[in-house]
Amino acid sequence: MFRVLAIFILATACSASVNWLRRAPLPLRGEWSKHVEQRALQAGLQLVGIGTLQRAVAAHGARVLDARPPADFRAGHIPGAQSMPFDIAAELLTSMQIELQREIPIITYCARNDCDEGLELALFLRRTGYTNITLFAGGLAEWRAAGGTVESER
Repeated sequence: MFRVLAIFILATACSASVNWLRRAPLPLRGEWSKHVEQRALQAGLQLVGIGTLQRAVAAHGARVLDARPPADFRAGHIPGAQSMPFDIAAELLTSMQIELQREIPIITYCARNDCDEGLELALFLRRTGYTNITLFAGGLAEWRAAGGTVESER
C-alpha cells in the first residue's frame, strides 16, 4: 500500500512540475468546455459562432480549414472545407498544396469545443503573417448539432 501511495505522490508532483514549466500552464480549476475559447481570447484571436460560420459556408465568403488529421477529415467535414492538419500545416503551406490569399477571411476548426488543433492552426497562421483569421471553437460537433450537412470522401 505504501508503494502505491508513494507512486501517486510522485506522479502528482511530476505532473504539477511539468504544468508549472509550460509556457501556457493548464488551469487547475475552470470550465474545460471553454478552455479553448479562453485561450483564443487571451491570444487576441476572434471567435465566430455557428451562425457566422453557416453564412460564410453558404456564401463561400471565407476559407474554412479543418485542423483535424486527414483520416478524420475524409470521414466527414464541413462542406467546402479544406484539410490542413495543424501538425503538417507548415509543410502544406511551403509546398503550396494549400494556397491561401491573405485578404480572404480564414476560419479554422477541429472536432469539438475541447479540441485545440483549430486554435493552434489559427495561431500558427497568424504567426506566418495571415491577419484575417477566426476560430470556430465548437468544431464539427457543434456544426452537426446545429443540423449542418457533412461532406465525406471515400
